[in-house]
Amino acid sequence: MRYAMFLILILCVSTVSAEILFQDDFESGKVDNKNWAPLGTWAIEDSDDEHDVLGKKVLAVQGSEIGLSVDNFPEEFDYYADFRTVAAGLTGFVFHAQDGNNVYMHQVSTAGSGHTPQHIRWHRKVGGGYSVDALPFADKVNRDQNVWYRVKFEVRKNYNFKAYLGDVGVEDDGLTLVSEWTDAQKSFEKGKIGIRMSGGERAQYDNIVISSAGFDIFSVEPHGKLALTWGNLKRQ
Repeated sequence: MRYAMFLILILCVSTVSAEILFQDDFESGKVDNKNWAPLGTWAIEDSDDEHDVLGKKVLAVQGSEIGLSVDNFPEEFDYYADFRTVAAGLTGFVFHAQDGNNVYMHQVSTAGSGHTPQHIRWHRKVGGGYSVDALPFADKVNRDQNVWYRVKFEVRKNYNFKAYLGDVGVEDDGLTLVSEWTDAQKSFEKGKIGIRMSGGERAQYDNIVISSAGFDIFSVEPHGKLALTWGNLKRQ
């Protein structure tokens, strides 16, 4: 009986752990080369968080094009991040990357952007060339530059993407669906995640979590520095 209970416990723990595919809060003070293959100007900076949600350190990226994860991810997953646009009003999130020239790259365009602010700019980059569908935020709420927000992208195997936005620190029920897009070309089935910035664009990031599709990360109890309930994440 004890052996059976122990086996069940191990299986339960393994199942929960498997649902969290990736996480980084940058509190080590350096870009982790086991997680990322960054480009150029990726740097860890001190946080000036006023929300008691971010930690002491955040990732800053400026004009470095596409930096990717070391690992590949499956067809379906959810991508969470806290971010703020610091210059040029844009931040780019990368999905299903084969390499730097073949990716999905989707931008959140806030105030300060010269490229259709208050839009999700859905991109495909194939053979080094971008195509873009810029769709306005469905909730018609403006997002400001130099303000922290939380974003969630749902990535599904039918080549459908959904983007949600909310205030930094909120859980899923505080995020608002702001845009949806489907790639009719079915360009990339799976690949790496990443971040893309270009030219004078600059943004900061924290609390990046990749989970399996539809998994409620906020129901998971903290087991280390990077807790999954962000309200508690940096208060441990």
